[in-house]
Amino acid sequence: MADFTIKIDTDQIATIVWDCPEKAFNILNFEAIKLLDSLVDEVLLNDNIIGAIITSAKPDFAAGMDLKVLADLKNLNGANPAQGLFDGFMQMHTIMRKIERAGMDPKTNKGGKPIVTVLPGTALGIGLEIPLCTHRIFAANNNKAKIGLPEIKVGIFPGYLEHPSFYLKEKL
Repeated sequence: MADFTIKIDTDQIATIVWDCPEKAFNILNFEAIKLLDSLVDEVLLNDNIIGAIITSAKPDFAAGMDLKVLADLKNLNGANPAQGLFDGFMQMHTIMRKIERAGMDPKTNKGGKPIVTVLPGTALGIGLEIPLCTHRIFAANNNKAKIGLPEIKVGIFPGYLEHPSFYLKEKL
């Protein structure tokens, strides 16, 4: 079972559902990133889809990113771990920007398709960064839900919303 699935209803609305199999919480990993990217492409390129909802099948939206991903990013480019991190950040930043722009005309900023997030509960780390890229966020009235960017407490700045040049040591 994939981490993300898509269903298109009779009203031409696509629902992308996040549901990590065999895990209590949704946690983003490499495979899920690629799958989310392809599903967003499907929404944007399919003329029979007029908008999309991103949500979770679990009681909470997401607990964040699998921290092993950061270690793996460093190893992507062998001798240059900084380039591996940069390339990984760029890939995710590109997906986030694609969600944010949703097919808008780059010159007029018009058009595109609305993409919203429905949060049934907790949304932490990348589980909040994804909704922040959508056009609207609808959160359930859930007193137990936590919403935030806790990675800052361990010295990791939320990375995918910032432009990757922020991480370069030299000015572009």
